Order: sequence, then structure tokens, then C-alpha cells
Amino acid sequence: MPDAAYARDFLMNIPAVLVANGLGLCLMAMLLLSRRMRTRVAFLDMRLFYGMCWICLLLCALESAGFLMDGRRFPGAWALVRVSNLLVYMLGAGMAFLWVCFVDYKLFKDRARLRRRAPYLAIPMGLVWLMSMANLFVDVFFGVSEQNAYFRTPLFPLLYAVMYGYLTYGAIVLHNAHKRTGGRLYMPAAAFLVPIYGGSVLQLCFYGLALIWVSTAVGLTFLYINLQNEEAFVDPLTGLYNRNYLTHYMSQAKRDVPIMGILLDLNDFKRINDTGGHMEGDRVLREMGKALRALAPGATVVRYGGDEFVVLLENARPEQVQKFRDKLVRRMEAWNRSGGLSSPISLAAGVAQFDAENFERFFREMDLNMYKEKREYYRDMEQREPEGQPIAKGKQREGGGHGGR
Repeated sequence: MPDAAYARDFLMNIPAVLVANGLGLCLMAMLLLSRRMRTRVAFLDMRLFYGMCWICLLLCALESAGFLMDGRRFPGAWALVRVSNLLVYMLGAGMAFLWVCFVDYKLFKDRARLRRRAPYLAIPMGLVWLMSMANLFVDVFFGVSEQNAYFRTPLFPLLYAVMYGYLTYGAIVLHNAHKRTGGRLYMPAAAFLVPIYGGSVLQLCFYGLALIWVSTAVGLTFLYINLQNEEAFVDPLTGLYNRNYLTHYMSQAKRDVPIMGILLDLNDFKRINDTGGHMEGDRVLREMGKALRALAPGATVVRYGGDEFVVLLENARPEQVQKFRDKLVRRMEAWNRSGGLSSPISLAAGVAQFDAENFERFFREMDLNMYKEKREYYRDMEQREPEGQPIAKGKQREGGGHGGR
């Protein structure tokens, strides 16, 4: 429990508390105002992100209110200090839980998976909430003296343990995914976590500092910047890199690292759109994105155009490229056997060695090799078609190709 000397020293920190949390409030207000200008707010990952922003804004306000009321006497002050602090604890655990949900969905894009895991992930948060509610009646995490002064109890570090547990778990999941994807994640964990870890450690050690929530606001701002970069470099339909990133990748590619490029094109994709509708065409493209990410976890995979994809394999030998192609063909065959589509799908592929000195030659070689396979596909289709039945010949750029959807 703070003594009179401590209270006098603490009162000198009030301006610093207000400035720190005021900065956090401003940062969160700025991000939440930008919500109106974003097109991806309907996606679950962005709803979780803005949920964290709203909670951080409330935490900055509640913590400031708690500091202002600490040690002051007026009717209802004792109850207000208790309620404001328990809300800080509950919302803090809730935001850490949302961070884990955000990471899980961001990496796996699977609502069903998140629904299965969320009840188990919520157990530590639920315990904190129950103990915080009990703090209305007994001193669990904190107490309030007769002089209306806040003080911590020996159980207080448990709250930090739960929050650190969530944050660290999310970092571990990101790290493991980082290794699987060859170091090309869109969302570095350090940008979000380092400010939070630093601010929370200082505030845990020195009561009277108000750093944790402004540090969280800074972390969320860094995360927002990375999400903006992701939107510039990621195709929203498939979750793969887009053509902008491919240009960036090629400009940064190391000259001494051999890279094999594979240009993939869905055969007769226009027919899929015409017979099954564009919703089915979009489903095919999303499944292609999942398949390519799963079969080439260490590669750079790009949606190059409407139904065209580029896979870049570093330090890959020809037999590894062929192995990848064989696995992809088996995946397509299994999909066709499942009967999930109104018409079967297949791919034409063109392989070339990446030429850092001449990008145009590299793409031209992939394109020519891909069209050799595509001509063979249409030739085989012509031989199988009954006489008198029309068949589309050649590549139809209007329904797919480099422009595409």
C-alpha cells in the first residue's frame, strides 16, 4: 500500500500518465477513423484488429481515470476505483485473447478452425474475468484502502502471466509459420510485441508509470502499417502474393541465388466461369491458392493474372521442380474425383530459369513453355470431342489470362 511520501511523488506523475495515455487515445482514434476508408473491414481478421483498437482506446481512458481518482475522496470514489481497475484487467485479458485469435485466423484463414479452438483459448481469459469480478468483494488482484489508494496484491503477477502467455503463444505460432513459409510472412510479430513487452515490464516493476497501453497502441499502429503493406502486396481472393509483390521480389532478388520459375495456367478457365458461374470460378482460384501454399511452403507464390500463377523456387534442382508438378497434378486429380466441381480442372505449366539480368526473357520463356502444354491440352480435347460439337481453341485471354478477375 503506498505511503504518504509515495503518494506525493505519484501525484507528480499525473501529467506524464495523461500525456502517455492521451497519445495512446490519439493513435487508436486515428486508426479507428481510418476504418471508414478501408475495404476489408468485412473480413474477420480486420474485425479482430479493430476490436483490439477499440479495447486499447478504452484501456487508455480507464487507466487515466483510475490514476486521477486514486487517493481522492468523494462520494462513490471507492467503488469507481474498484470498477475502473477491474475493467482494465478484464479488457487487458480480452485484448490478449483477441491477438491470439487474430494470429490464428490471419495464418490459416479458417473460421471453423478458429471456432473449434476459441473455447479452449478463452479459458485463461475466463479465469481472469472471474477473479476480476470477485475483486468487487475481496482483494484478489488489487485492493483499495480506506484513503481510496490503489494497491496490488501478491496475485497481481498472475494477470501479467496470462497476458504474456497469450502474447507469447501468438509469437510462437507466428514463428513456426515464419519457418514454414521461408521467412516471407506479411505480419512480423516483433512489430506488435516488442513495444508491449517493454512497456508492460516497466509498468509492472514501477507502479505510477503508465506505459503498457500506450505501448500497445504503438504496437497496433506498427501492425496497421504492416497490414497496409500486405494489402498492397497480397491478392485478397487467394491470399497469395500479387503482381506488385512479384515486381518487388524480382528487383530485390539476389544475383547469386538460382531460382526456378513455374508459370501455371488453368486450362479452359472461361468454361468454368460460364458453366458454374463466377462464384465457382472464385472457389477454384481460392482452392488453387490453398494447394500452392501447401505444396510449396518455402516458395514465393504469386497470383499473376486472372487464372495464372507464378511459383518461384530458390535453389531448386530440376527434379525438385518435377516433384512439385507431380504433386500438384495429383492434387488436381483428387479434386476432380471428389466431384466438387461441375467440370474437371487441369493445369498447363511453363518452367524457366530466373534471369536477374533480363526479366522479360525469363517471363517470355515461361510463357512459351506453358503454351506448348496448353496447345497439347486443346489438341487432346479436340480428338476427344464428338464430331459437330464446338470447342474453344487456344488461350482465351478475355476470360482469364494476365488481366483476369
